Amino acid sequence: MNERLKLLRKALKLNQQEFADKIQVNRSTVAGYERGSTNLSERTITDICRVFYVNEDWLRAGEGDMFRARNTTNEELALQVGKLLKTDDEFTKNLFLEYLKLPPEMKTLFEDFVHNLAKSK
Repeated sequence: MNERLKLLRKALKLNQQEFADKIQVNRSTVAGYERGSTNLSERTITDICRVFYVNEDWLRAGEGDMFRARNTTNEELALQVGKLLKTDDEFTKNLFLEYLKLPPEMKTLFEDFVHNLAKSK
């Protein structure tokens, strides 16, 4: 698994520090994983697969493709809501809540506004 982890990091074009930051471990821990002197915990394997869309079968046993398909809309929504709940971004939380409370016709107007805003970039 240590060799596949190194292959993954290089495929992502990340140095050890950048990789470590994304999975919230120390750079020296990533170095230990890659050398094979430190075993990956179940939690770390889960984090790597979640953060980088890695196929867990590939990471563990070298089976299948390195990456899995990106999240479905529902999975992505769950992931983003989970991240939002961990922040103190009250504006975004309130915006999300107020949107969900809108009647259908107001949601349509809001969606049109957001699409037009995105096009104007």
